[in-house]
Amino acid sequence: MMKLLKMWILLCTVIPLSSWAQRNPEAIIDTVETPSGPAILYKNFTWEYLQDEPVMLSQEDDSTGLFSAQWINDQIFAYRLKPDSIHDTVIILTRPDRPFTLPYYGKLFRGFMYTHKGLDIKLNKGDTVLSAFDGVVRYAKYNRGGFGNLVIIRHYNGLETYYAHLSKMLVKVNQVIRSGDPIALGGSTGRSRGPHLHFEVRYKDIPLDPLRMIDYDNKKLIANTFPVTKRVFYPNDHVENAIVVRIKNGDTLGKLARKYNISIKEICAMNKIKPNTTLRVGRSLRVK
Repeated sequence: MMKLLKMWILLCTVIPLSSWAQRNPEAIIDTVETPSGPAILYKNFTWEYLQDEPVMLSQEDDSTGLFSAQWINDQIFAYRLKPDSIHDTVIILTRPDRPFTLPYYGKLFRGFMYTHKGLDIKLNKGDTVLSAFDGVVRYAKYNRGGFGNLVIIRHYNGLETYYAHLSKMLVKVNQVIRSGDPIALGGSTGRSRGPHLHFEVRYKDIPLDPLRMIDYDNKKLIANTFPVTKRVFYPNDHVENAIVVRIKNGDTLGKLARKYNISIKEICAMNKIKPNTTLRVGRSLRVK
């Protein structure tokens, strides 16, 4: 450490680099804390302040080329793409030095549905929320659209994970995160009826059902790879596996909702009807 401090004193007289995009990860010696913030030291005796900028990744880390694309800190959706624009691929979820961590294990009281893009996990205000994978924080602030305090972490395989309704955020944008790092405290901010974690997994903004890749009860991944095709995206997957019933005498939205353990709101959203819509006998209605 003394050697690095002496090097830092020497480098104070050297002109710093001007752009984070010019960084060569292989040329970095170390980072040191200075009165003006952290600085990066290079082998050629140049340096620059890290400030609030993304760290340049190696080609191995940015395996999909998606990490630096559409890097936007002030809005939750960066790509605004549709499932039809996605090409089939297989992404690597973990490797030995990059594990998976369940953000929080609690009662799972609401899952991925037509009108709900993630998992709702019961917790107490102040409980620690962890990062699922290694990555870098792309968004960390209060969202007025219903998420409340929201952290979005972009991962090196192109996935992004969303952590919402937080009482406190423990990270800032462009901060490098490892799987299992504390990133926030649970809460009930935004559109929430009680303390819980709303957790989403998205690929280019398009939501995926987290339970397709996570074995929740065992707190691990189902597999280390995940096939990305148009079928896995909302709402395509749910159309393919839909449960459709034919209306009989006496059927009501409330009765169907209780029978199939679903809300009236969900049935209405899937069928583009209103709660007061008359159910004619013989009509087909989707309930799952």
